[in-house]
Amino acid sequence: MIRIVRRAPQEPRHEKRPNAAVLAGRAGDRLCRGLQEIIDRLHLPYVAYNQGSIVHLETAGVLLLSARNPIKALRESKPRKHMMEEMGAAYTAHGLITLAGSRIYTSLADTDAVIDDALNRFEDVFKLV
Repeated sequence: MIRIVRRAPQEPRHEKRPNAAVLAGRAGDRLCRGLQEIIDRLHLPYVAYNQGSIVHLETAGVLLLSARNPIKALRESKPRKHMMEEMGAAYTAHGLITLAGSRIYTSLADTDAVIDDALNRFEDVFKLV
């Protein structure tokens, strides 16, 4: 016997927080500025940039490989991939979860305290390099 359960219509979530994307983007801006400040202070050859709530943290320079010389790109890609894996493991060991070791997503839930905690953890990882 199949039973059909009908749910009452729910209010769309975006109507509760119409500025959620803006707040998530501000958290991404704050995280990116903090990462860049740490990178500059520790003199690391990394790059941090963001597009709203999506923060990119390039530590291995995989996106900088040139396709003009495919043999050189293939030769360099393996050690860079290994570095990305190692950095991702270090982030995870410090309680930071990234996507592919290079992307961080912020949300409405990321308060200043959460961002500050994440920046402290990133700094701890960067000091190990």
